[in-house]
Amino acid sequence: MENNNIATLIDKNKKNDIEVEINKNGKFKDYVEMKVRDEDGKWIKSYVSIKDLYGLVFMVVGKEEQEEMMPVRKTEIRVYERQHHIKLKKDMRKGETVVANYKISVPLVIEEGLQGLVKKRKTHSGILLPS
Repeated sequence: MENNNIATLIDKNKKNDIEVEINKNGKFKDYVEMKVRDEDGKWIKSYVSIKDLYGLVFMVVGKEEQEEMMPVRKTEIRVYERQHHIKLKKDMRKGETVVANYKISVPLVIEEGLQGLVKKRKTHSGILLPS
């Protein structure tokens, strides 16, 4: 058996549970294999697009759940401000100083996922603490 994940969706009528098999390495890597038992106990297979399943779930849930399902990227950055003092030797009077300011943005943490599942973190004195 290849690297498959199988989940069973329980039928509330206790008649036709649905088996869902996901095989990311196989022939149908962008699809989910769904199996339902018919009246004779034989499995009926269907291949459903993962995008279609996501659309179905998105359609079934309410507005708050839809917002939680939106893919997001959360990036925490720290901005460093520095200042350089440059002593010139030509084109201006010798010994004259030029001050150059600059900022550097350094990403500390980049988290990607669904909005409702991205971990929330607190920053305290530059140390990241899990919430």
